[in-house]
Amino acid sequence: MSMKRKVIRIGVLGCGSVGSSFIRALKKNRNLIRERTGIEFFVVKVCDRDRKKAKFFPQLYTSRDADVTNSPEIDIVVELIGGVEHAYEIVRTSIKNGKSVVTANKALISEKGMEIFRLAGQNGVHIGFEASVAGAIPVIKAIRESFVGNRISSMLGILNGTTNYILTSMSLYGTTFAQALVEAQRLGYAEANPALDVSGLDTAHKLSILSALAFGRQIYWRDIHVEGMEFIEAMDVAFTREFGYRMKLLAIARKKGQELDIRVHPTLLPATHPLSAVEGVYNAVYLESDLAGKSLLYGEGAGGTAATSAVISDVVDIGRKLSENNLPSRSGLYEDPRTVVVPMKEISSRYYFRFTALDKPGVLSRIAEILGNNGISIASVIQKEESPEKAVPVLMLTHTAKEDSVQKAVAAVNRLNVIRKPAVLIRLSE
Repeated sequence: MSMKRKVIRIGVLGCGSVGSSFIRALKKNRNLIRERTGIEFFVVKVCDRDRKKAKFFPQLYTSRDADVTNSPEIDIVVELIGGVEHAYEIVRTSIKNGKSVVTANKALISEKGMEIFRLAGQNGVHIGFEASVAGAIPVIKAIRESFVGNRISSMLGILNGTTNYILTSMSLYGTTFAQALVEAQRLGYAEANPALDVSGLDTAHKLSILSALAFGRQIYWRDIHVEGMEFIEAMDVAFTREFGYRMKLLAIARKKGQELDIRVHPTLLPATHPLSAVEGVYNAVYLESDLAGKSLLYGEGAGGTAATSAVISDVVDIGRKLSENNLPSRSGLYEDPRTVVVPMKEISSRYYFRFTALDKPGVLSRIAEILGNNGISIASVIQKEESPEKAVPVLMLTHTAKEDSVQKAVAAVNRLNVIRKPAVLIRLSE
């Protein structure tokens, strides 16, 4: 009978906000973790290309990846550098050298996840990736473990704290998109270049990972229909509140039979929906399944400490397995070849439209006629302010319609000579 290991040694690659937060937090809470697990966790090497980081960890610092990935004394490699290609090389080398890996890198897992897990299985090591989705919320652990006996039918997620902060600011305080973004950057919630967040691509990376866990089909983020929120104006947020809805940048995945409807875009939720109450930088995932029913996982999704919590969770979980000499379990990412993705043009939804039209008699009837000819039924209309000389917003909510018909109708309305701006289209989710 082999003795249990009492010490786990860790190498960290990437010493940005999450990396430095992880190193400090692990040291600060080392005694607490030892009391709970019986294991000592030590960071023995810290690698970063920026040599200025050496002053923070002078005894541990190196600028060479190989000092971590090839070191015989390191049990777990924590990859926090971001990006895909360089990170993949680090992870692949670490695995081949018999080291377990923890990563917070959603782009890496969404792009190379299947290859990484295959390689880990071949080399008998563990992979932890909880911090890649939704910060401190243990959504990956919940789907892999707590919901393992459930058939999940629907998953709606607020997976990006930056965009949720912007939409909250626009909704509660009437700020413009630009003003809210500047404030998010000032507070450290948004990057200097926020394109990945506001374009919806960050959310798509995370949805790619969750789709594999929940539905047995990893849809690569490039194949997910994604719309960002750059076109959203304060009036859209205000007007949709009047209709009784709240706007969120939503990750949506629903499975019916073998058909998977998966997309990312600004979405209107009824004010009574649990996700409508998720404000600021908080993230949440709303699941519907056959046995557990409706569940909401909620918590902080942005910031170094939220991700740090998830990284420590993975490190300790893997450390326990190494201590017990446990063989790696399946990652939970698997492929069900029977699952087919529903093309975007075939989805059905309710819609919010904002048409910017000249305030002239007959305009509303011309728009309604085009919608009707495409099988789109109007549920309610608001026309804001009267001004014959200039264009005014005409707001509509529709009954359920098919995406393909909606796109054709909107294109036809946009061609009318009384329309002054391209129409804004936002889907509803009940």
